[in-house]
Amino acid sequence: MIQKAFLMKAFQVLCLTVAIYLLTLIQPLHATNNYFLPGDAFFHSILTLESIQERAKEPEEVYGYRFVCEPAFCGYAGYSKLKLDKQNKELAKNIHKAYFQIRESISLKLQRKTYKTAPLTNSDKSAWKPENFEETNGLSLFFYNEDYDWKRRKIAVKYNEDWLGDLKTFGFGGGRYCEFVSTADAVVASWALGKYIQPLNVQLPDTPIEKYKTVNTPMLPKGKLKALILFDRNYKQYFDMRNNKGLLQVTNKGINYYIVHRKEWKLYKDVYGEE
Repeated sequence: MIQKAFLMKAFQVLCLTVAIYLLTLIQPLHATNNYFLPGDAFFHSILTLESIQERAKEPEEVYGYRFVCEPAFCGYAGYSKLKLDKQNKELAKNIHKAYFQIRESISLKLQRKTYKTAPLTNSDKSAWKPENFEETNGLSLFFYNEDYDWKRRKIAVKYNEDWLGDLKTFGFGGGRYCEFVSTADAVVASWALGKYIQPLNVQLPDTPIEKYKTVNTPMLPKGKLKALILFDRNYKQYFDMRNNKGLLQVTNKGINYYIVHRKEWKLYKDVYGEE
């Protein structure tokens, strides 16, 4: 047993060393801006009141991808949009409901889109219009396959085993992983478990791929999806399962409120009772 434990530990250290070495080696070559890549486990977007209002005007809602790495000047890779079709129509409705449910406890924050040297006065009526302000604390939204076991497999980890191959499709010889959580544990988990985690099940558009450019034609889900809406954007704390971190799981069937309780994800009502 001791020998087996030692070998497992050695293998983990080896995985960590190789992963960090590869990332260190290739990042200076091409600092890519990665949108959704075909092997990623999720599609990430930011949910705001303005985006909800705009999508509500369309028969099928389209979500835009939001990457979290620092913007670079070496070009873009991946797919930027995901359309929720008829099979996920109820999911789209429930996402809207979930946004307002969260806003009951976490207030919306705004800042002006344009700035003046002098402070605003009551006479600046045009400047106080709602369209001149933007939401600064939009909610992180992760789309996953309906059967993804996020409570066991963690949140915000791409699990993309062939991300370098995906980048080559967009003309890059190397690049950044653009991970949401950059700790050693998260990087190793993403690399070591990638072959066991199914990527997001989507139909890629037939749009020709241009080198170093994002494909803006929306992808379509091949099956039903679910969404996780986080209460804040500290992805490391969600990966580490920091006590009392909260989120809403949204499906075509409804909305469930989860929190971390003693290092496990639990339904809020099971811990604190019905609100």
